[in-house]
Amino acid sequence: MSGTEASANKSNVTRLKLRYQSSAIIASVSSCDAKDDSVQGLRHRVYVIGHSWKTLERQVLPPAKPIIYDAKRRDMSKLLEAYPEGTDLFLVCEVHGGKPRPRVTWFLESQTIDAPSEIRETQGPGGETNVVTISNVTLKGLTRSHYHAKLFCKASNTHLAPPPTTAVIIELYMKPLKVEIMGKDRILSAGKKYETRCQSTGSKPPANLTWWKASKQLRRTIKSEDGTSVSMLQWIPSIEDEGKFLVCKATNPKLQEAGIEERWKLKVHFSPVVTLKMGSSLNPRNIKEGDDVYFECNVRANPRAYRLTWFHEEEELHYNVTAGIVLSDHSLVLQSITRESAGRYTCMAVNVEGRASSNIVNLEVMFAPVCKHVLNSAGWRYQNATPPPLNVPEEVHGALKHETISLVCEVEANPTAITFYWTFNSSGDLSDIPSTKYSNEGTSSRLNYTPASDMDYGTLGCWASNIVGSSKQPCLYQVIAAGRPYPLQNCTAYNQTGSWIRISCVEGYDGGLPQKFVAIVDKQRLESASPYWELELRKPTTVALYAVNMKGSSDPVIMEGEALKGVAKFTGESASSVDMSPILIGLGGTATGLGLIVTGVLMALWRKHAATPAKPKPPQQPSIATFAGKGEEEDGNPDLIPTTALTNHLTDRKLLHYGSLPRRPRQLEGREMSHDVVEDTDYPRASPNTFYSLQRPHRYSETVIRSAVIQESCI
Repeated sequence: MSGTEASANKSNVTRLKLRYQSSAIIASVSSCDAKDDSVQGLRHRVYVIGHSWKTLERQVLPPAKPIIYDAKRRDMSKLLEAYPEGTDLFLVCEVHGGKPRPRVTWFLESQTIDAPSEIRETQGPGGETNVVTISNVTLKGLTRSHYHAKLFCKASNTHLAPPPTTAVIIELYMKPLKVEIMGKDRILSAGKKYETRCQSTGSKPPANLTWWKASKQLRRTIKSEDGTSVSMLQWIPSIEDEGKFLVCKATNPKLQEAGIEERWKLKVHFSPVVTLKMGSSLNPRNIKEGDDVYFECNVRANPRAYRLTWFHEEEELHYNVTAGIVLSDHSLVLQSITRESAGRYTCMAVNVEGRASSNIVNLEVMFAPVCKHVLNSAGWRYQNATPPPLNVPEEVHGALKHETISLVCEVEANPTAITFYWTFNSSGDLSDIPSTKYSNEGTSSRLNYTPASDMDYGTLGCWASNIVGSSKQPCLYQVIAAGRPYPLQNCTAYNQTGSWIRISCVEGYDGGLPQKFVAIVDKQRLESASPYWELELRKPTTVALYAVNMKGSSDPVIMEGEALKGVAKFTGESASSVDMSPILIGLGGTATGLGLIVTGVLMALWRKHAATPAKPKPPQQPSIATFAGKGEEEDGNPDLIPTTALTNHLTDRKLLHYGSLPRRPRQLEGREMSHDVVEDTDYPRASPNTFYSLQRPHRYSETVIRSAVIQESCI
């Protein structure tokens, strides 16, 4: 063996290993590389005891470490790439070198994956030939089982050394598995505030949660709890939300098209929503008295309303066929309506959530004119009366001859375009008053009337009409001869107890108008419907007694001095009463009865005497208290209409019954009544230049029938 060969042998001995296998000695050289293969004629002779020398040649060259690429030729061992769940994963494993040719194998965890391989030879920069082994693998439809799984590529060409291996960890974007709205079984109330929770699991990265209602996204808050996405929604359901869906949608931010959602069909309870309207077949602007009208009340409520109530001018309506009110389900029928049926109508519905009223529907009823009220505006402001006069019923008006009274006729009507005309009725002869004598304004008409003679007293009628028709009855004004009342008579004061006294009088002629009675004590005014007063007098004083009607007050009756002397004790209680025996009581009763009989006979004689016409003396001075002169009495004996009893409010339009008018006592004829009392400028007094007749009229029951034509001078 030469020196070179010995040197080579010496350097290789350290890499040479021998082992005995199957009666043969196997020799291997460690750390082989391409240089070992390029040495030509290299022979290693190994001397083994009991064996002969054999020639050992190099047989194995391990491959390089595999490189895993994706479809974009990116080295996946240096890049962490995540793949959407459900997609296909395509990888390429390349192995360079290796002798013999290496076998490339894929493993998913410990499971072998079948994959084809191919050999490619490429020319290196130095002209050498490079052998590359390539293997492609495709994982179809990545699932959650692939999440964080290891994929290996191994290249092996000998079992003498471990094969080189490269691993890749699979990362996934995973869709959310579940989304849930918590507490969606409850019933909501409109207008109340609620907080609703939605949570989602299974998404990688965590899912985004969004809220939707009727394709409109709602605001929300999101937080993560241990890998679970949670969203809290604060909201207030409305009536319109009933039956709609509240949706919570979970979406992976990397997989927008792969979201899932939970739907909640809302059950919203709310108080009634009420709408009122008039019947569709009706014309609201052409409804007249006598028509039938109906309303429809539409109620939207959840749960259903259990009560429906109707109102007219805030007053509840009840089923009443007699009154023409018919209620059925959600409708109101008014039969044969009148003008009182006009006004505002509403309906109200009630359920467990509350109650609500509808809109207001105004019913306008067209009707012919009817009297509203009448006014007497005689010139009180410029007259004087003490005490103030008494207001009389509006249909009766007292007037002296040549005294002008203003009659205002006001009616109610719809429409309010009204035509007026006036009539005068005296003893059944009805005549029209010229239109130039009265003025009209809107729904009222004014007539200034001046009776000039006894023939001008009677009944005035105010008629009105519009497009619906004429008034069925006129507004009646009865004009009667009237003056101030006569003074009170036979006023007597009686002791009561202590400082209390009782004053009673006999009323005189009322002047043709209702009268009341007034007592004035120390500037204190005490009114009474009858001439009777109970007074407390703690010190001597003067009491003035009056009779008052619309035309003014009578002359006063003054009680002072001897009239009240000894009647009231001002310093203490009255003495004890004296006992009277039954005999004295009987005698007193008998005397009283005889006195009443005598008085009745005298009154009958007086009335008979008063019925005979007499010619009073002409007035000395014109005043409200003077009687008509001879010339006026000779104008005739008209049916004047005085009164002795009238109420303050007349219930119908019929003329009232009046009693006879007594003549004034002869001792008062031509005498001017005294007015030396405290005057009150707020109350009028008749003009001193006017006169009135006190002829005795005949009693009648209805309208007085006359044939005389109204005189032009009385208007």
